[in-house]
Amino acid sequence: METEKPKIALYVKRSFGEKFNASFDFIKENWKLMLKYATYLLLPLCLVQALSLNGLMTYTLGMSGFLDSGFPDSAILSFFSYYSLYMLLLIIGIVLLTALVYAMIRTYNEREGRLQGVTLGILRPMLLHNVKRMFILVFFGLVLTMLASLIIGVIAALFPETLFAIVMILFIPFMIAVAVPFSLWAPIYLLEDISIMSSLKKTFRLGFTTWGGIFMISLVMGFIAGILQGVTLIPWYIGTVVKYIFTTSGGGTEATVSVGYSFLLYLLAIVQVFGAYLAMIFSFVGLAYQYGHASEKVDSIMVESDIDNFDKL
Repeated sequence: METEKPKIALYVKRSFGEKFNASFDFIKENWKLMLKYATYLLLPLCLVQALSLNGLMTYTLGMSGFLDSGFPDSAILSFFSYYSLYMLLLIIGIVLLTALVYAMIRTYNEREGRLQGVTLGILRPMLLHNVKRMFILVFFGLVLTMLASLIIGVIAALFPETLFAIVMILFIPFMIAVAVPFSLWAPIYLLEDISIMSSLKKTFRLGFTTWGGIFMISLVMGFIAGILQGVTLIPWYIGTVVKYIFTTSGGGTEATVSVGYSFLLYLLAIVQVFGAYLAMIFSFVGLAYQYGHASEKVDSIMVESDIDNFDKL
């Protein structure tokens, strides 16, 4: 009889390899449940997002035909309409997926039985809690992005072009260095009962202390996610380009311009969008265990918890 593997603790100091293994062990142990609930939450969104993606791609490829004659207002309006819809749906999708993944990780960490027998009804309070927090986080993230853009605009206005280029050469690496710790903002805010400003302060405190670990786990998990996203992207992209080539060359066939072919592209777009979301799970889980490592390394979360619960032992 196969013995059950030990529970994957969140707040543990781990080497990079151990964080990587813990992330994959969690996904391996709970992939069926994650796929089930991700499908339930995201597939309806993907049905609409695929339409906006195909429309956006159609107008993007079609822009080359307007280079000499100029861009009609209707084409520009349609392009930005599809783009705005796609980006809005993308933000909503990322919010839902992030809320789901961290709700499952927190529930897994807090329950003795892990995620065994966990239904969407059990997850719903934590899921809604996380969705609300994610929208708050997105809002503050946009505010910080606008402030950064404002700083760049002020620098551009105050300095001559040559000096501005030199300043930006120094400023951009600084912004990249600051951006890395922000990867822990969502795990901290969603996995702890903490205010948005306290989570921001803790993000920098934990983030700069474990900067190298965040960078490496983000790089490796992002690389894996990129490969998986490419697998779902290629069929849709090839189908779209083939349709564009045939329709613009005047040699379009019924197969490439028919309603059936358009519907096939729509199905491939659904696979592409949904596959992109699923690939993001690797990065989200990896950052969760990076956060657990950072918390234990800097704040000794488990040690404090054991002391607080000593009378219950």
